[in-house]
Parts: sequence; C-alpha cells; structure tokens
Amino acid sequence: MSVSKRVVLAGLAGAAAGFSTTALAQMSQSKSRHLGELGHDEMMRVNPRTGTIQKSNIKISSAMHDAALSSGAREIPRTSLFYEHGGKMYMFDSAAARNNQAAINFESQWDDE
Repeated sequence: MSVSKRVVLAGLAGAAAGFSTTALAQMSQSKSRHLGELGHDEMMRVNPRTGTIQKSNIKISSAMHDAALSSGAREIPRTSLFYEHGGKMYMFDSAAARNNQAAINFESQWDDE
C-alpha cells in the first residue's frame, strides 16, 4: 500500500474516532434517551423479574382490549411517568400536578425532542 493511501486511511480513521467521541459526549449531556415507540394496538411492560422494558410482537385486538377494560384497565394520560423506587413501581401524572415541586422535579429530567 502506498504511503499516500496509508495517510488517507489514517486520516479517515482519526476522523471516525473524533466523530464517535463527539457523539458520545453529546449523548452523555442528554437528560434522557429513547427506548422505543408505542404504536397503535401495541403493548409494553416492565418485566417484573428483570426490570427490563419489553415490547410484545402481538398487536392488541378489540377482543383483548374489551377483556382488559372489563378486568380493570383504564386510560392513562399521555403525560404519565413510570418509575421504580424502593422496589415498587409508581405512575405519576406530571401534567395533573403541573405547578407543584414534584412535577417540576420530574419534568426537568427529560429532553424535549
């Protein structure tokens, strides 16, 4: 391989390393990250054993939705936050508590993208 090709390849490798370092630095400054998207008739859960977030490959049918409603499922606001603390799972609606300190504390933890 000629010297000029080696210089070009070394320069490209250095640039790639610089770009990846910049990307990592930007990610570390971020307050939050996207884990996925919940689309129409899709479902997610927090695995009770591992704590990982899982998304089902099965779509919710009308019959499944009706059965869930009759068993206590209820609509939740799109502003709901879910978190674990002290080994328990919690849901908090930050919009309903918009002007109190708890809502301010929770809302400050997200990037508005």
